[in-house]
Amino acid sequence: MHILKYILLLLSTIATAQVEFTVKGHFNATENKEITLSGYTAGEDLLLNKTTTDNNGNFTISYPANYVGAALLQITKGKKVIVLLNHENFEMQWGDLSSTKTLKFINSTENATFDAGLSLYQNTQEKKTGIAYLVPFYNDDAQKSLFFKTELSELNAVIPNYLNKLSDKTYAAYYLKIRVLIADLHLSIKRYPENKPELEKQFNSINFSDARLLHSGLQDELIDAYILANENATKQLQQSINIILKSLKSKPEVKQNIAEYMFTTFEKRSLFECSEYIALAMLTDDSCQLDDKHKALFEQYRKMANGNKAPDITFFNAQKSHLYDLKSQYQLVVFGASWCFKCVEEIPKLKKFYENWKTKHNLEIVFISLDTQKAEYEKFIKDFPWLSSCDYKEWETKAAKDYCVFGTPTMYLLDANHTIKLKPISAEQVNSWLLIH
Repeated sequence: MHILKYILLLLSTIATAQVEFTVKGHFNATENKEITLSGYTAGEDLLLNKTTTDNNGNFTISYPANYVGAALLQITKGKKVIVLLNHENFEMQWGDLSSTKTLKFINSTENATFDAGLSLYQNTQEKKTGIAYLVPFYNDDAQKSLFFKTELSELNAVIPNYLNKLSDKTYAAYYLKIRVLIADLHLSIKRYPENKPELEKQFNSINFSDARLLHSGLQDELIDAYILANENATKQLQQSINIILKSLKSKPEVKQNIAEYMFTTFEKRSLFECSEYIALAMLTDDSCQLDDKHKALFEQYRKMANGNKAPDITFFNAQKSHLYDLKSQYQLVVFGASWCFKCVEEIPKLKKFYENWKTKHNLEIVFISLDTQKAEYEKFIKDFPWLSSCDYKEWETKAAKDYCVFGTPTMYLLDANHTIKLKPISAEQVNSWLLIH
């Protein structure tokens, strides 16, 4: 009989398990304002809930029990703050929205732990900066020099010791480790370059498929900081690419998105060896079935690699019918559109080089527009002295697909045999290439 009661009690407990938790708050001067609570998943925002404050600025908002991670609590068209969610019912009070120092969390171990850790890190860095400044002035004073070095050593141990004491069950412990790593990577660039090997080790130990990271909203910022700190270390970046992709083997969709982010970041920073490396890695990865978008993104480094022959292009509303009809020594094929802000800025810059290129290098420019509106297209190209073509199909334009174009502007420099010689990112890069060839 007692066993039966125990079983019934257990079943009742399971059936009534909490499916959501609640955040209550009071934000000063926010009467009748909408508040949203958004989580993160693989770097993207995920709306968890929304509510409206009452006439006194009070609100109650719930979040699902199955979401553990960082979230953005935002007053519509107003202030926003990061909160950590991990099976807690807690309260928030914000007396002066112009200062986060007046923000208080009540009954939240997660947010209290994060606030304490963040304050400790900031205070420690301020002290380290001050001591590091003084050290060179006392190189000839052995006693004071030893004192400062001892102080620095102790300060360097403060944050690791704090993090090691935190329970692994708290999300704040994980979140703080990532935030500290990002900050330390930025500091390593100029202030503490000697820390780079240890920071690289920490970065490479991260499992990018860990739900805690995916729900942190920090993965892009982490990748940015690591690339910036190692942009002159191609081999280290390529090794890290392998580690990241391997850790994402069980999450192919997330893997594509993170690979895309790294690829575009490498491209923006002109780290082409790394962007090519990750593109080829993804194309030869049997564990990941690429969707059309990512296939086009990465395929350019296989199909459209330097040395390959570029596909022919059929022109519309142009003096010539096909790209292969052109007899010039070089052709610069440019993809863009009037709706592309960067195209409006960059493509007209080609005009100052065009006559010189045509006269000295027998180069012809071909502009393939991804516009959809005839009036906008014609307005954009009216001052272009080169051949322009548009079929008004935007990304469905055959040439754009054939050339694996995924963004604008995109340029390819071809020789007389239509062999790809360069994928330039600016008119200046084309000009520099022509001067040495």
